Amino acid sequence: MLSGNVSPRSSRGTGYAGQVAGGVAAPSAVPSGALTAFADAVLRLLSGVWCQRAVRGALALVFMAAGGAKLADVRGFAEIIHHYGILPVWAVGPVALLLPLAEVIAGVGLLFAVRGSLAAIAAMCLLFLGVLGYALATGLSIGDCGCFAPGELPEGVQDGSALRGAFVRDLALLAGVAYLCAWRRLRRRMA
Repeated sequence: MLSGNVSPRSSRGTGYAGQVAGGVAAPSAVPSGALTAFADAVLRLLSGVWCQRAVRGALALVFMAAGGAKLADVRGFAEIIHHYGILPVWAVGPVALLLPLAEVIAGVGLLFAVRGSLAAIAAMCLLFLGVLGYALATGLSIGDCGCFAPGELPEGVQDGSALRGAFVRDLALLAGVAYLCAWRRLRRRMA
C-alpha cells in the first residue's frame, strides 16, 4: 500500500516503473527517458507534412488503381459482386460500374485534398470491411475478393485466404484514413 504523500509517478524519472510496498519505485527495464525520446521522435515524424502527404498519396493511388482496374473489366467485377450474394441481381450491374467510378473520383479528390474525399474513402473502407467480414463470417469460398482487377488467382486461394488477406489490407487502409483524420490535431499538438 502506498503512503499518502507518495505519488504514483516517481520523481526520479522512472515513469510508471511500478511501485512496491512502502512507496519505493521498482527499477524499469528501459529508462523512461529513452521511451519518451523515441515517442517524441515518432510523433514528430507523424506530424510532419511529408508523412501526411505520403500517406495521402499512397491511399489515393491505391483507390485510383483499384477503381481503374475494375473499370477496365466491369463485367468481371460484376461476376465477383454476384458471388458474394449480398445484392439483388438487378443492382449488381450498376454497383459494378458506380463503385469503381467512386473509388477513382475519391482517389483523385484525395490526391488533390478535395474536401469530402477522405470521408468517401473512409466510407468505402468500412463498406469493404463489412462485405469481407460478412464473407468470412458466413464461410463463403470466393477466390477473388474483387479488390483490384478481376481475374484468375493462383491455385490454393479458394480457401478464403484471399478474403483474410484483403480484410487485413483494408484494416491497414482504414488505419491510414484514421491517421489522416488525426493529423491536424497531432500537428497542432507538436507545434
